[in-house]
Amino acid sequence: MLRKTLLTLCMAIPLTGCEVLMLANVVVGCAIRPAPELLPKELPAAAVGAPYSIRIDVINASTPMSQLLVAPGMPLPNGLELTHIEREKHGVIQGIPTKSGRYDVLVYGSTFGTQCAGQNIEMLYRLDVTDNGHSTAADPNTD
Repeated sequence: MLRKTLLTLCMAIPLTGCEVLMLANVVVGCAIRPAPELLPKELPAAAVGAPYSIRIDVINASTPMSQLLVAPGMPLPNGLELTHIEREKHGVIQGIPTKSGRYDVLVYGSTFGTQCAGQNIEMLYRLDVTDNGHSTAADPNTD
């Protein structure tokens, strides 16, 4: 009986050490992983009535994206929407804008968690929508 107990203890002690090392590796790995980023850094201008499509890529994400959304308080212009398929590391803004203007658009999302918690990401974009090829900014050539 004593022999079995000693054998069990001798086996348990090394396993405990391995588990501690594995846990430490996970904790360090989670702490040093890079933060995900969205690309492109700026959105190209759009034009009223013209088809618009731009791919938004997520880089440095250690796991797939669970969601990629546009904040309701800072939405895309009417006629445009962001489409994202769960687990994909990109989304697409597409559609046909219906009104000119300068829009602040907040794109945000999160990755799935595994051994590490999921990561959050957000980017504030400015999207200019022109009307008939004119900029939304003041045109110095007008009277």
